[in-house]
Amino acid sequence: MPQSIKNILQVHRPTSVTSPLVFDSPHSGEFYPDDFKACVPASLYKRAEDRYVHELFEKAPETGGVFLEALFARIYIDLNRSSDNISPQRIKGWRRETKPDSRSDLGKGLIWTEASPTGEALYDRELSVGEIENRIDSYYTPYYDALTRLMEQAQTKFGVAYHLDCHSMQQFSTVMYEDGAGQRRPDITLSDRDGTTCDPEYIQAARDILNSLGYDVKINDPYKGAELIIHTGRPSQNWHAVQIEVNRGLYLNEETLEKLPNFENLQRDLGAFVMQLSAYTKQKIHQPQS
Repeated sequence: MPQSIKNILQVHRPTSVTSPLVFDSPHSGEFYPDDFKACVPASLYKRAEDRYVHELFEKAPETGGVFLEALFARIYIDLNRSSDNISPQRIKGWRRETKPDSRSDLGKGLIWTEASPTGEALYDRELSVGEIENRIDSYYTPYYDALTRLMEQAQTKFGVAYHLDCHSMQQFSTVMYEDGAGQRRPDITLSDRDGTTCDPEYIQAARDILNSLGYDVKINDPYKGAELIIHTGRPSQNWHAVQIEVNRGLYLNEETLEKLPNFENLQRDLGAFVMQLSAYTKQKIHQPQS
């Protein structure tokens, strides 16, 4: 598979792959294709980005694992949604099967139609079927193909694959969240879809590492994990997946999108986290099976 696809994805590999860990940052991309054409200011729609998450986890390849990074903006097409997570009334003429839910109804499904955090209309026009199909075929599908291939390669080499899906979350919920506005988020949330995408000992080990570094960590609260770990979380097939959400209040001014002075401290701590998690992973895969 290619190391990169222009404006779509970049694969960062270590000199030698020594760990079955696959990291990805699907929402930190800052490339907006020409057909995006939002009607709200960039200062508004850019708040949907998981800005700088790829930098926070830049130590990932040093663990001996691989790091997949999406280069395009998540508000253009959201990789952490299923390809049918569309409210048909928002896309005139859409003929494919749809599975709308509360997220697509709030305007933040596969194709965002409202701008975070205020919920203003993102477009002053109707998106065409062709536009949406292009976003799926040219951006969404290649990313999933790349992630799947990296998991397959890890399992082939080590007999097991572990996926850490890296995100950031707003410090407080907004009107675009199911639980309403004003809910404070923990420092970090780890998610495994209520124990279905990962060995329970593994997510607890990740939590223990983060706790030891001084962070308040919740599991499956307020997020249970979404489409990416649904795709890769197959414990019965030796694929394990955890979603991690880092509170933006720890490192980012959410108004100006500038780094806070604590950014380097958090980056250092998350570097220590991925190193310790990788060490635990290597130890775990070399344990004798009972």
